[in-house]
Amino acid sequence: MSTTAATLGGELARIGLTVPTDQLQALLTDRVAAVAEQMHITERTARRYFDHDTLHALAREMALSIKEEAPGADLLTLPRTIAMPLTTLGATIAALVEATALGGADKDPDQPAQAMALISTLGVMTRDHDGDLPTVWVPQPLLMRAARLIENTADLVHHGCPLPPDVAEDVRPHLQTTLREDAARLRALIPDTDRRSGSGLWAVPDNSS
Repeated sequence: MSTTAATLGGELARIGLTVPTDQLQALLTDRVAAVAEQMHITERTARRYFDHDTLHALAREMALSIKEEAPGADLLTLPRTIAMPLTTLGATIAALVEATALGGADKDPDQPAQAMALISTLGVMTRDHDGDLPTVWVPQPLLMRAARLIENTADLVHHGCPLPPDVAEDVRPHLQTTLREDAARLRALIPDTDRRSGSGLWAVPDNSS
């Protein structure tokens, strides 16, 4: 299963997505069990059906489920269509810093890197801002990526992940609430029409060739 998870991870990496190996193993375990039950075969036999083509299709399925985040795209090159207030910008950077610290504390090597990349991108967009503050124009997928990371961090806090040494345990409920509020503030900036149907602009790359 670890080898299959590594192969799936490689397929995801080809389209710009990183997922912790333990999460991929859990996903594949569930998929294998479902196939075994449906076909009335053993799980060992069911694993044979998860060949390269199946894993390629599964990777695309996972990417399409978050296509609004423009997986694999360079955020700096996307149209900046949403005005982010400075107060939301500051709260988002603070929340992503928490995602960096807490993701590392929970031994998830990918989340801190993703959070730091978003912080860097927000910094560049603020530096490059052409117009009067107090808003900074950003692409919609950036909001989607940041909101997901912050929500994931709130879930980590809720499930008892280790807090940084300088954070008291009794702060945990407040931290969780604040992170969820920060994510909700980001999602509130996304137009309702896009939330219902997707923007249609963020195609998942086809790397089948």
